[in-house]
Amino acid sequence: MIKSIFILFLLPLLLLSQKDKNSLFEEYMNAQVQMNDFSGTVLIAQKGNIIYKNAYGFTDRELNVKNSIQSKYQVASVTKQFTACSILLLVEEGKLKLDDKLSRFYPTFPKADSVTIHMLLNHTSGLKTSGEIAGFDELATLKKDSIMSIIAKQGYAFSPGTAYKYSNCAYYILGFIISKLSGKTYNDFVFEKLIKKASLENTMINRWDTILTNRAKGYENTPKGLKNSFRISIENRESSGGLISTVEDLYRWNLALNSTKIISQESLKKMTTTYMNNYGYGIGIDTFYKHVRFSHGGTIRGFKSSLIHFPDDFLEVVVLSNNESNASYIANALSAIALDIPVVPPYPHIEIKLDSNVINNYVGKYVLNVGEEIQLIKSDGKLFRKKANSQIELKAESTTKFFYGDGSDRQIEFIVDSTGKILTIYFIIDGIKEEIKLM
Repeated sequence: MIKSIFILFLLPLLLLSQKDKNSLFEEYMNAQVQMNDFSGTVLIAQKGNIIYKNAYGFTDRELNVKNSIQSKYQVASVTKQFTACSILLLVEEGKLKLDDKLSRFYPTFPKADSVTIHMLLNHTSGLKTSGEIAGFDELATLKKDSIMSIIAKQGYAFSPGTAYKYSNCAYYILGFIISKLSGKTYNDFVFEKLIKKASLENTMINRWDTILTNRAKGYENTPKGLKNSFRISIENRESSGGLISTVEDLYRWNLALNSTKIISQESLKKMTTTYMNNYGYGIGIDTFYKHVRFSHGGTIRGFKSSLIHFPDDFLEVVVLSNNESNASYIANALSAIALDIPVVPPYPHIEIKLDSNVINNYVGKYVLNVGEEIQLIKSDGKLFRKKANSQIELKAESTTKFFYGDGSDRQIEFIVDSTGKILTIYFIIDGIKEEIKLM
């Protein structure tokens, strides 16, 4: 009886807390729309319950059709999780080993005896990425053998297995291997083994010739404003970034992937192990303000995406954009709000003229929580952040707060006493306030 009374007493407080958090989500996203013209859809879920979802902007600006929760977006490199899972399923079926060499499938490929499936999965193969191949967007409709020939001619950035370099080409090759071993197209394999098992109703390989309900058009940012994005051919690059999906489907994918519904617990552990540069198999693994995070972003012309899973917090965050809004930036801020970390919504920065003597007070070296150093210098009566051979002007919006002059919406705020002595310093990135220290 006492327990029941306690729960009844606690429930309104929990509901009030969630209502307040939803207000913070809404306030932040409205600011993103007003300040940065965000167009897309977002979703936040915790402990298996969706706590916030909303759509903003337009899925088709020419027809004045607004985005909705059902809008389908190109998710670009978030696709790599699906490819990595497919490879691990083939390993579970005994058709493949992670230490198998590329020479098993492509014996004439340069250094094929030195490249393993493991290296292709975690970007340590040394293969260059497609962005380094001139005109690759126009070459993507060639046959697989022709694509392999083009990739082979690019050479290696380093000896296989010795360093990290993100490579779309590595994931193209993994897709080709999936087809070779399964006897199915990459599209069919992923649909049968992953999409159906995860109960995803609105996820598929993007095909421009299909009639697709709720497909969001992509828009690129240019100095003259938005324009319709260039349609990149997906053929033969589908395993690197070819999927199209919705926020609800990607949320369901996170739940399925991080259970044993798709791959075994042993395979999931391999996928989410950090190898080099905080990368596993198709997933980045790091900590976000002491919270373990599995994540991946995606960028393709007109679209940006971010998919995050916090395993210890049972928290999922999905952000999909169809006008190249900074999805990762927004996903970080929404994650912070969900985790009760203070966030400053974007707002207009208005520069003021500051006395040169005030600037002197802030010159020095500072260190972030992650150990990164920031040096502030004075030049021509202005404050600059200096790093290696580059420097960015810090423009004053008050006597104690400065914003980066590069449009990145980063800020530094000084808390001072009545004499001007610095008490606390905050670095604000992705809208998140992080205390930094004077060295």
